Amino acid sequence: MEEKQKREEFDTGLGKIRHEIKSRLVHHGLFGVVTYVDIEPIDDMPSGSTIEIAVKGRKAVRSYSREEIVGCRLRVGGAVLQGIISMVDELAAGS
Repeated sequence: MEEKQKREEFDTGLGKIRHEIKSRLVHHGLFGVVTYVDIEPIDDMPSGSTIEIAVKGRKAVRSYSREEIVGCRLRVGGAVLQGIISMVDELAAGS
């Protein structure tokens, strides 16, 4: 049961991150596709995830640890938020 809860917290964090990215893209008048790939599982749990945003043929990619992603399950902040802002600004500048 505990393992299921940890995976749920990780997935919730990814969902919040995805929502934050989409919200920030809208402010720039952009629509993009957000994908993520789990990084090397340890004990059946990913050690992190690589998040990619694709907008108009351009891509921005960042990787985050499991702890950073789980830390976003309630609210996206810290290094993850800074990375999202950086990726969206990078993509908006190329539009």
